[in-house]
Amino acid sequence: MTDITDDLGGAASILLKAPSMGGDRELCTELLTGDLDRPGVLFVTYTRQVDACLEQVADADARRVGVLTVGDGGQSVERDDVDVLSVDSASDLTGLGIEIGRVLSEWDAPVAVCFDSLTSMLQYVDFETAYEFLHALTGQLYAADARAHYHVDPAAHDEMQVAGITSLFDAAVEVREDGVSVQTRDVLA
Repeated sequence: MTDITDDLGGAASILLKAPSMGGDRELCTELLTGDLDRPGVLFVTYTRQVDACLEQVADADARRVGVLTVGDGGQSVERDDVDVLSVDSASDLTGLGIEIGRVLSEWDAPVAVCFDSLTSMLQYVDFETAYEFLHALTGQLYAADARAHYHVDPAAHDEMQVAGITSLFDAAVEVREDGVSVQTRDVLA
């Protein structure tokens, strides 16, 4: 795999468009740790198990790892070097934002966040609510000097929803049959 982070031009918020069962974990790991020096890695997940997230970054040089499970996915892990957090209700975006903010305030930079997935989140909240939450969350992450990528399955949503969500991000990485494409926009300073 090529170093995708070179193509992103310093983008801090990235939309990763890939099929839900597309096997994009290698790309996800690269977005989390590729060009950051010993980042804190936070997974926000609706569907993945804590152990699967930890296994994904087992060989990475992460300073700290946390997994924030949303909905029924919560589980405990007997490790002192891992923060396991949970938000009980999948539709509780306020609680989710508070937990993410707490991690950002407690951890030292750099922090890289994997939000898995917007497709799952949109099963629990309407598009407008999700859009407003993502707008606020991307601002919160910018303020904390964190980098984040968000998984979405474009086939699960209509084109207008995908375009609306895409407008919130500095870059979009799309996994297609013929490879990976990267689109960036200039970030306003």
